[in-house]
Amino acid sequence: MRLHSCEYRGTSEKASTAMVLVAAALMFSATAAGVGPAHSAAQESAADVGYVEDVSGRVVAFSQGKPTLLDALDVISDRTRVDLQANSELRICHYPTHKLLTLKGPLRASISRDGVTLENGKAVFAATGSCVAPVVSTFQGGIVSRGTGAKTTNVSLQPNIKVVNRGEQAIRRIALWDGDAQKLLITFDRDAARPVLDEGQSYLLVVERNDGSEFKMMLKASAVTQAEPLIVLLR
Repeated sequence: MRLHSCEYRGTSEKASTAMVLVAAALMFSATAAGVGPAHSAAQESAADVGYVEDVSGRVVAFSQGKPTLLDALDVISDRTRVDLQANSELRICHYPTHKLLTLKGPLRASISRDGVTLENGKAVFAATGSCVAPVVSTFQGGIVSRGTGAKTTNVSLQPNIKVVNRGEQAIRRIALWDGDAQKLLITFDRDAARPVLDEGQSYLLVVERNDGSEFKMMLKASAVTQAEPLIVLLR
């Protein structure tokens, strides 16, 4: 099996604007026991209004007063302000409208549930395709034992995987194991990777936090699964 990791900042692949992109997002919680049903991202977190489908150049987002340099697959919260430098481009999947919106710098704008509004108050209608909001599966529990009880998610043979940490504890390591959790296959360089998987095989994605807790999900590779990004949200 061939595996390799990648960093997304400014290097994500250009997708056809007519393609419908679906991101599978997993949100984990360590506050209680049990597993919740899957439902739309808008239902799970009203604050999330989209995700970055692609970005080039320098694009800075301001959310809750904190500046962040945007990467591909970053999740965008309601009322996020973005500053696109000259020669930069930002393409987002906007959940409420199910549209791919493209912005080109230089410009400053605000992204909300209603859409994209420029700094001068004018609305932006730059839809370049359609998309679907991520599916959110809620896993609840404390420290998880590696290799047991993980829910299975079907992925393509070369999935784009992004881990977004919204919890207080920092992430110590993100690793991909074989299905039996006996062999370590890859350790993420940062928070993203694009491994090449074998048809029909299962893999265990494990996210380790500094407090010793582990969050995990089982991935099953399938050639018939669309090449969709997988966004893992940790709370």
